[in-house]
Amino acid sequence: MKSHVKALVVGGGAVGTGIAYHLARGGWDDVMLLERDELTSGSTWHAAGLLPLFNMSYATTHIHKYSVDFYKTLEAETGLNAGFSVVGNLRMAQTQARMDEYMLYATTAETCGVPFEWLTAKDIKDRWPLVRTEDLKGAIFHPTDGY
Repeated sequence: MKSHVKALVVGGGAVGTGIAYHLARGGWDDVMLLERDELTSGSTWHAAGLLPLFNMSYATTHIHKYSVDFYKTLEAETGLNAGFSVVGNLRMAQTQARMDEYMLYATTAETCGVPFEWLTAKDIKDRWPLVRTEDLKGAIFHPTDGY
């Protein structure tokens, strides 16, 4: 093993491997990733892996949006399935206060270029007939969310 490197990344989880990947893609040719066990065997292994684009933080929304797009790029670049599934995210509201909260989320989403749809109780019932919608005020749906 080398005793000197330009960049040493400690930890082979989602963050560590992402940093090492981006350094290498950025032209750094002397990068070492150090992991005490198997890749992603720490906290990354225990995480649900959700990438919800539904967030009030502009910074977090941009990070999640980049991550969703990155998985597509990574699969195209490597020819390997990264295991990311785009399934969408439906947030239903039973109160007007919750719908007002979703309107704030929608402002962030719109500013960050994240697609979303407003749905009525009827729209929800039409798409997901088993959902009980009698007491719903509406919902917001992010079609590009996934895990």
